[in-house]
Amino acid sequence: MTRTIALPSEGFLLEHAPGRLVVGAGPLEARTCRRAEALACYAPDFLLADERPWLHPTTWRETTRDALCEALDGAYPPHVAWEEPEIAEYAARFSSLMDRIDAGALAKAVPVILEHGTWQPPSGGVVAGLLRRALVASGPSFVYAAWTATSGIVGASPEVLFVREDPERVETVAMAGTYPDAEAADLPADPKETREHASVVDDIVAALSPMGAVSVGAREVIRLPAMAHLKTDIAVAVTSPVTFGDLVRALHPTAALGVAPRSAGTELMPSLGPSERGRFGAPFGIEWPDGRAHVLVAIRNVQWDGRAVTLGAGAGILAESRLEREWEELRLKRSAVKDLLGL
Repeated sequence: MTRTIALPSEGFLLEHAPGRLVVGAGPLEARTCRRAEALACYAPDFLLADERPWLHPTTWRETTRDALCEALDGAYPPHVAWEEPEIAEYAARFSSLMDRIDAGALAKAVPVILEHGTWQPPSGGVVAGLLRRALVASGPSFVYAAWTATSGIVGASPEVLFVREDPERVETVAMAGTYPDAEAADLPADPKETREHASVVDDIVAALSPMGAVSVGAREVIRLPAMAHLKTDIAVAVTSPVTFGDLVRALHPTAALGVAPRSAGTELMPSLGPSERGRFGAPFGIEWPDGRAHVLVAIRNVQWDGRAVTLGAGAGILAESRLEREWEELRLKRSAVKDLLGL
């Protein structure tokens, strides 16, 4: 029987298998590299500019969704006063990227919009309330979080950057192409969404091919609360040693959150969204002392610092994209996160 636990005042959490969670308790030691003998959480910003992205807990343990929900019984999300983003800033970024696509310099880019808010009332008990809601409502997504006394991130991501259970095999997914859940049956026939998805598959295959033989699964539709996505499982049989850092550098960001082709250059990354996007879209995961690793793409989340709250969303732009449709997709994604977290 799994013992229930309460949340520490500082820590992290990752669902590394359906219903199975690792909870790390602070004080957290932030380091440039993971201590070889220790489990640690990898939680950098999107641009990988954080000099100390590894968070080492004082203690850690495993639990289950059900056990943690029971421990958090009675915790509720805080109320947020949201400020709807304006389309003007996004429209300018959209137009600039479309010019590059029309000129042939880009095939795809994923600009991000941020919605800001304020906790009402002040943010006591924020983590417990958000996590309990996510654990109950997230469906086939992996819940994750990292927090201190004044700041943090909580989310539930359906997108895996990579999983390594065996040193000779690495698994990942391509996830791109979005429809409202009510229209999921039409998603596989949409030419824009299927081409967007194919570009992400091709990007990941190209990134993994130098490591060994790559296998690509069948494309499927994954249905989440409010949304449906195209998903393809991808794996590589590794033929020479590959480090955690090698995998992050090879896969982040995939075309699902960056640009395609990658030869367009990392200099475009800052133009895809405001610097205050923080960890939105960044790798977020755990590496165990034996080298096993589970790393998500940190989407479907909220971040906060004090009472200031940020919610990000991105949508892929291709030659067929239209501003109004992409803006609506961004609204749908933000609304789904608010529903997911009770905000």
